[in-house]
Amino acid sequence: MLAIISKYQKELNLAMAHEHKVADEYAQVYAKKDARGRVIDALHLEATIWMDRFALTLNGSQELPR
Repeated sequence: MLAIISKYQKELNLAMAHEHKVADEYAQVYAKKDARGRVIDALHLEATIWMDRFALTLNGSQELPR
C-alpha cells in the first residue's frame, strides 16, 4: 500500500513540476509579446512624427521641423 502511495506521490510531484514549467514558459512568451508590442508602438509613433514633419516641409510651412 505504501508503495502505491509513494508511486502516485511521485507522479503528482512530476505533474506539478511540469505545470510550473509550462506556466513559466507561458509567462516568458507573454512578456516577449508585450515587449515586442511596445517596440512596435514606439516605432509607429516615431514614424508618424517624421511623416508629419515631412508633410509640413512639403506643404511649404513657415515653421521648420526640428
